[in-house]
Amino acid sequence: MLTVGQLGELLEERIPASLREPWDHDGAMVVPNRSAPVTKVLCALDCTSGAIEYAKEQGCNVIVTHHPLLFHPLPALVEEDSVGKRVLACVQAGIAVFSFHTRLDCMEGGVNDCLASLLELQDCAPFVPFGRIGEAPAHLRSFEAFSAFAEEKLGVVPFPTVKAREEVRRVAIIAGCGKDEIPEVLASGADTFVTGEVLHNHLIDCKELGLNLLCVTHEASERPVLPFLRELVSACGAEATIYPYL
Repeated sequence: MLTVGQLGELLEERIPASLREPWDHDGAMVVPNRSAPVTKVLCALDCTSGAIEYAKEQGCNVIVTHHPLLFHPLPALVEEDSVGKRVLACVQAGIAVFSFHTRLDCMEGGVNDCLASLLELQDCAPFVPFGRIGEAPAHLRSFEAFSAFAEEKLGVVPFPTVKAREEVRRVAIIAGCGKDEIPEVLASGADTFVTGEVLHNHLIDCKELGLNLLCVTHEASERPVLPFLRELVSACGAEATIYPYL
């Protein structure tokens, strides 16, 4: 039977740490017992208290997330701390947590490829380590049509947009937070940028620089990867389900 430790090792092989950004911290977050057999795995964007309770209800003793549960060192492990409370809850319930962050963004088939596929972009290629750029389908070449299509596919109503031009042809995407990559988006020749999160001043910048922007929320831009993550876990020999909430 597959153990928790073996599952972690198999996932590390399939989502290699070599793809991780230097500033990132992911991988094994909480492992109460490496030798425990895997009962069932919950795939989620975040290891929230809700996800932990759902995992217990579903009989899962492993949670695999995109966002790291432990991103910064904790000065103390106490229930009064948001992260500490969840770490303790996992330990007490015997639930292991593995997180795969920027390496899942970068890998082929990962976060950004899943978003590009959902938006039906064609001829996609990387333009920064974790971004993708491709062509909008012929029937979605207007800003209104492409925005409405993204809204429908992602299930987010409404989200901030910047209409800087009418035509949508070359689309750059960075799931999650893409505010720091706007110069690279412009240099790529994209006329439209889809990302999950920017600041107010970036909305102004895109308008001034002639770049269409769809800011579709952090969660909605990354949620399309969860079925892919479930498939990776299943390929390791474990039964997996998806946490349907934030």
